Amino acid sequence: FANMTIFDDVVLRENNRVAGVVVNWTPVQALPRQISCVDPVALETKMVVDATGHDACVVKKLEERGLAKTSGFGAMWVEQSEDLIIEHTGEAHPGLVVVGMAVSTTYGLPRMGPTFGAMLLSGKRGAETVLSKLE
Repeated sequence: FANMTIFDDVVLRENNRVAGVVVNWTPVQALPRQISCVDPVALETKMVVDATGHDACVVKKLEERGLAKTSGFGAMWVEQSEDLIIEHTGEAHPGLVVVGMAVSTTYGLPRMGPTFGAMLLSGKRGAETVLSKLE
């Protein structure tokens, strides 16, 4: 189902809590609107994880709506970034957990560089955050 799909928007509920994502078929975005009459699909969930890397697509969509503010990622400083990424991993907005380099973009932290231990640990911490929120 998710092959050839693109993130389009967020689903919001009470108090602007993130409650899902809206996706569409990738070709629809590339074709003229007159011949691509395909409605997007809302995928509702209790928690959304933004693991979209430096793009931080989900957080940026909230920023477009005035619900969040990103700082953009900082210059490369691997030693600092490793610990900071893990420390800042978590719920950035109700219903939205940020992990990996999306954390860097959200909070203005140094970009990672060639060491990716923090990516694994950030994902683990993000999963633990989701589990604790669902309990």
